Amino acid sequence: MGRGVFAGRQFLAGEIIEICPVIALPKGTDENNVEGSLAHYVFKWGKNDDALAVALGYGSLYNHSANPNAAFQPRFSKDDIVFRALRVIEPDEQIFVDYRWDEEDYASFRRSTKK
Repeated sequence: MGRGVFAGRQFLAGEIIEICPVIALPKGTDENNVEGSLAHYVFKWGKNDDALAVALGYGSLYNHSANPNAAFQPRFSKDDIVFRALRVIEPDEQIFVDYRWDEEDYASFRRSTKK
C-alpha cells in the first residue's frame, strides 16, 4: 500500500489537510515512460489530464481507497493540489483519497508492486 499519511491531529469535515505545490513533468511524459518507483507517485495534471505532476509535501504519499476520508482538488492556476477531509478524521488515522483511476490502472499498479 505504500508509505501512507496519518493524521497528526483531528481534522473536521471540509477542513484543509494540506496544500501541496506540484512539479509538472516535461510535456509528453506519460505513465508508460515514467521509470522506476516514481510512476507510483504521479498525478494526472492539466485541464485535460494530458500531463503528469509530482506533488510535494505529503501529496504523493496519500494512499488510495474506494471509500476515502479525504479528497484532492488540483488547482492548475496555482500549480498545487488541495487535500480536504471528507469527514472527521481522528488523530493517528490513515488519510486515504480516491485517485479516480480506472480498474485496469489499479490492477496494473497492484501487479507492479508485487515484484
